[in-house]
Amino acid sequence: MHKAKIFCAVPCCAAILTASACGKTEAPQTTAEPQTSVQPVKTSAPAQSGEVPSAAVTDVEGTSEEESTQPVEIHLEDGLNSTDVAQVLAFYKLAAAKNDTNKYTKKLTLVSIDGGEGRIGSLVSYFEPIAQTAVKNNSVTNDPLPGDYKNIRPSDWQSATAVSDGTYTTITVKVVPQTDGADGKLLEGSVGRSMSVLDGIPTAVAAMPGVSADFENGKVELEYLNPTIQVKINNRTGEFVQGGCKWYYRVHPTLYTLDGKVLGMKVHLKNATGYVDYTVTY
Repeated sequence: MHKAKIFCAVPCCAAILTASACGKTEAPQTTAEPQTSVQPVKTSAPAQSGEVPSAAVTDVEGTSEEESTQPVEIHLEDGLNSTDVAQVLAFYKLAAAKNDTNKYTKKLTLVSIDGGEGRIGSLVSYFEPIAQTAVKNNSVTNDPLPGDYKNIRPSDWQSATAVSDGTYTTITVKVVPQTDGADGKLLEGSVGRSMSVLDGIPTAVAAMPGVSADFENGKVELEYLNPTIQVKINNRTGEFVQGGCKWYYRVHPTLYTLDGKVLGMKVHLKNATGYVDYTVTY
């Protein structure tokens, strides 16, 4: 598994929430889990150089237990016009395999910070520049393909549409939103598999000089809102079209209650929250 730069978008109290700047981490090795959809996707073996791979999607809708299922062949070179999630996912996986070594641009944008209740809430304006810098420093131009495309499940996507004009196929996906606690994992959950999420807030905070937090006794929640994918694919080559690909969500962290220290100063965060936009483009 390639290395992935993780991010932490936790600008609730820009002090602790500067966990929004994270370093590199080795993405965990994952194994494919059983498909939960009634339309499992079977991808073919990796194509040789210069070949356009294909996938078989088993279409069982409308068949009885006695009837055999008929595979629907998916070929990149044919393009795809479909609103069937399993078919669109199969097409996406084939294209992602062809573009796994590309370099992608990740941008984090701090939207807002609310320090919550108590004294620390009034100090947010002091810490906000720290969060702004952290977010800026974690925006990079050589990130790997977001998510873990091999293990995305049809149930991870609310809807998916593929439209081909004969030369290009444009895929638009609405991913199922995801909510994690402090120990969320990089490539787990519907959003994690589709485009990556925060790989554990405690680890990120522990790596920050002068900052600590008691996550064991606190309550932290991160919501990944409006996760969407849009990619444009060259049917002939299977390559992503530069300028036509985007992975996006808005992360909404909430620190319901959390004790910590920032530069030696004890802080108690209560209902601190914020928003950060996560965008990957190619």
